[in-house]
Amino acid sequence: MEEHPLSDESGTWETVVAECESLADDYRERDWTVVVALPGDVVPVPGTGDEVVEHVGLDVVVGDDVYPDLEAAVEGATFDEYEAFRAVSGGLVYLALVVRATDDEVAVCLPLYYRLAESERMFSLLDAGETMRTKVHPLDPDKGVEFVHEDPDPLLPPDWDADLSDEFA
Repeated sequence: MEEHPLSDESGTWETVVAECESLADDYRERDWTVVVALPGDVVPVPGTGDEVVEHVGLDVVVGDDVYPDLEAAVEGATFDEYEAFRAVSGGLVYLALVVRATDDEVAVCLPLYYRLAESERMFSLLDAGETMRTKVHPLDPDKGVEFVHEDPDPLLPPDWDADLSDEFA
Protein backbone atom coordinates (compact mmCIF):
# COMPACT_ATOMS: atom_id res chain seq x y z
CA MET A 1 0.00 0.00 0.00
CA GLU A 2 1.38 3.38 -1.04
CA GLU A 3 1.96 5.85 1.77
CA HIS A 4 -0.04 9.09 1.58
CA PRO A 5 2.18 11.91 0.31
CA LEU A 6 1.49 14.06 3.36
CA SER A 7 2.43 11.44 5.93
CA ASP A 8 6.03 12.62 6.26
CA GLU A 9 7.39 13.48 9.66
CA SER A 10 8.75 16.89 8.68
CA GLY A 11 5.54 18.75 9.47
CA THR A 12 5.73 20.63 6.16
CA TRP A 13 2.05 20.08 5.37
CA GLU A 14 0.96 21.31 8.79
CA THR A 15 3.12 24.40 8.28
CA VAL A 16 1.49 25.11 4.90
CA VAL A 17 -2.01 24.78 6.38
CA ALA A 18 -1.08 27.05 9.31
CA GLU A 19 0.36 29.62 6.88
CA CYS A 20 -2.89 29.64 4.87
CA GLU A 21 -4.92 30.10 8.04
CA SER A 22 -2.65 32.97 9.10
CA LEU A 23 -2.94 34.64 5.70
CA ALA A 24 -6.72 34.24 5.83
CA ASP A 25 -6.81 35.90 9.25
CA ASP A 26 -4.84 38.85 7.84
CA TYR A 27 -7.45 39.35 5.11
CA ARG A 28 -10.34 38.95 7.55
CA GLU A 29 -8.84 41.71 9.71
CA ARG A 30 -9.14 43.97 6.65
CA ASP A 31 -12.82 42.90 6.25
CA TRP A 32 -12.26 40.82 3.14
CA THR A 33 -14.40 37.80 2.32
CA VAL A 34 -12.09 34.81 2.76
CA VAL A 35 -12.41 31.09 2.14
CA VAL A 36 -9.79 28.55 3.16
CA ALA A 37 -10.32 25.33 1.21
CA LEU A 38 -8.37 22.32 2.43
CA PRO A 39 -7.97 19.78 -0.36
CA GLY A 40 -8.84 16.14 -0.19
CA ASP A 41 -6.58 15.55 -3.19
CA VAL A 42 -4.41 17.57 -5.57
CA VAL A 43 -3.29 16.20 -8.93
CA PRO A 44 -1.16 17.84 -11.62
CA VAL A 45 -2.99 17.67 -14.95
CA PRO A 46 -2.89 16.36 -17.48
CA GLY A 47 -1.70 13.11 -16.02
CA THR A 48 0.59 10.71 -17.80
CA GLY A 49 -2.23 8.60 -19.25
CA ASP A 50 -4.76 11.37 -19.89
CA GLU A 51 -5.73 11.40 -23.55
CA VAL A 52 -7.86 14.55 -23.33
CA VAL A 53 -6.31 17.75 -22.03
CA GLU A 54 -9.09 19.77 -20.37
CA HIS A 55 -6.69 22.14 -18.65
CA VAL A 56 -3.06 22.35 -17.65
CA GLY A 57 -2.29 22.88 -14.00
CA LEU A 58 -3.67 21.56 -10.75
CA ASP A 59 -6.91 19.71 -10.15
CA VAL A 60 -8.00 20.22 -6.54
CA VAL A 61 -10.78 18.24 -4.88
CA VAL A 62 -12.35 19.86 -1.83
CA GLY A 63 -15.07 18.59 0.46
CA ASP A 64 -18.73 19.07 -0.28
CA ASP A 65 -18.91 20.95 3.03
CA VAL A 66 -16.57 23.79 1.92
CA TYR A 67 -17.31 23.96 -1.80
CA PRO A 68 -20.58 25.95 -1.49
CA ASP A 69 -18.73 28.63 0.53
CA LEU A 70 -16.03 28.78 -2.14
CA GLU A 71 -18.55 28.98 -4.96
CA ALA A 72 -20.50 31.76 -3.20
CA ALA A 73 -17.32 33.76 -2.50
CA VAL A 74 -16.08 33.70 -6.09
CA GLU A 75 -19.44 34.36 -7.76
CA GLY A 76 -19.25 37.67 -9.59
CA ALA A 77 -15.71 38.41 -8.35
CA THR A 78 -12.87 39.16 -10.75
CA PHE A 79 -9.67 37.49 -9.58
CA ASP A 80 -6.72 39.54 -10.68
CA GLU A 81 -3.81 38.62 -8.41
CA TYR A 82 -2.27 35.67 -6.69
CA GLU A 83 0.75 34.83 -4.66
CA ALA A 84 2.17 31.51 -3.64
CA PHE A 85 4.62 30.51 -0.97
CA ARG A 86 6.29 27.23 -1.82
CA ALA A 87 8.52 24.57 -0.41
CA VAL A 88 9.91 21.48 -2.12
CA SER A 89 10.59 18.45 0.04
CA GLY A 90 10.59 14.69 -0.39
CA GLY A 91 9.45 14.77 -4.02
CA LEU A 92 6.54 17.10 -3.26
CA VAL A 93 5.84 20.74 -4.00
CA TYR A 94 3.93 22.38 -1.14
CA LEU A 95 2.06 25.63 -1.78
CA ALA A 96 0.24 28.21 0.26
CA LEU A 97 -1.69 29.81 -2.61
CA VAL A 98 -3.75 32.97 -2.16
CA VAL A 99 -5.90 34.07 -5.08
CA ARG A 100 -7.33 37.59 -4.80
CA ALA A 101 -10.12 39.64 -6.33
CA THR A 102 -8.73 42.98 -5.17
CA ASP A 103 -11.63 45.23 -6.24
CA ASP A 104 -14.15 42.83 -4.68
CA GLU A 105 -12.00 42.20 -1.57
CA VAL A 106 -12.27 38.43 -1.84
CA ALA A 107 -9.42 36.03 -1.11
CA VAL A 108 -9.26 32.26 -1.54
CA CYS A 109 -6.52 30.53 0.44
CA LEU A 110 -5.53 27.10 -0.82
CA PRO A 111 -2.99 24.92 0.96
CA LEU A 112 -1.83 22.62 -1.83
CA TYR A 113 0.70 19.92 -2.63
CA TYR A 114 1.58 17.86 -5.67
CA ARG A 115 4.02 15.11 -6.54
CA LEU A 116 6.93 15.98 -8.80
CA ALA A 117 6.83 12.43 -10.18
CA GLU A 118 3.32 13.10 -11.55
CA SER A 119 4.13 16.54 -13.01
CA GLU A 120 6.22 15.79 -16.10
CA ARG A 121 3.41 16.24 -18.63
CA MET A 122 2.15 19.42 -16.94
CA PHE A 123 5.67 20.86 -16.98
CA SER A 124 6.10 19.97 -20.68
CA LEU A 125 2.87 21.72 -21.67
CA LEU A 126 3.71 24.79 -19.59
CA ASP A 127 7.14 24.86 -21.23
CA ALA A 128 5.34 24.77 -24.61
CA GLY A 129 3.39 27.92 -23.67
CA GLU A 130 0.16 26.59 -22.18
CA THR A 131 -1.48 28.68 -19.44
CA MET A 132 -1.57 27.19 -15.95
CA ARG A 133 -4.92 26.88 -14.19
CA THR A 134 -6.03 25.66 -10.81
CA LYS A 135 -9.44 24.01 -10.88
CA VAL A 136 -11.10 23.57 -7.49
CA HIS A 137 -14.15 21.33 -7.36
CA PRO A 138 -16.15 19.04 -5.07
CA LEU A 139 -16.30 15.31 -5.74
CA ASP A 140 -18.48 16.13 -8.75
CA PRO A 141 -15.89 17.16 -11.39
CA ASP A 142 -18.60 18.83 -13.52
CA LYS A 143 -18.79 21.58 -10.91
CA GLY A 144 -15.87 23.80 -10.08
CA VAL A 145 -14.17 27.15 -10.13
CA GLU A 146 -11.00 27.85 -12.03
CA PHE A 147 -8.19 30.28 -11.36
CA VAL A 148 -5.83 31.30 -14.19
CA HIS A 149 -2.12 31.85 -13.53
CA GLU A 150 -0.51 33.75 -16.41
CA ASP A 151 2.86 33.40 -14.67
CA PRO A 152 3.10 29.85 -13.33
CA ASP A 153 6.60 30.18 -11.84
CA PRO A 154 5.49 30.82 -8.21
CA LEU A 155 3.56 27.52 -8.32
CA LEU A 156 6.40 25.44 -9.69
CA PRO A 157 9.66 24.21 -8.19
CA PRO A 158 12.58 26.62 -8.57
CA ASP A 159 14.39 26.07 -11.89
CA TRP A 160 11.62 23.75 -13.09
CA ASP A 161 12.19 24.69 -16.74
CA ALA A 162 15.95 24.17 -16.49
CA ASP A 163 15.36 20.72 -14.97
CA LEU A 164 12.88 19.94 -17.74
CA SER A 165 15.34 20.95 -20.45
CA ASP A 166 18.03 18.77 -18.89
CA GLU A 167 15.67 15.82 -18.57
CA PHE A 168 14.57 15.86 -22.23
CA ALA A 169 17.88 16.94 -23.80
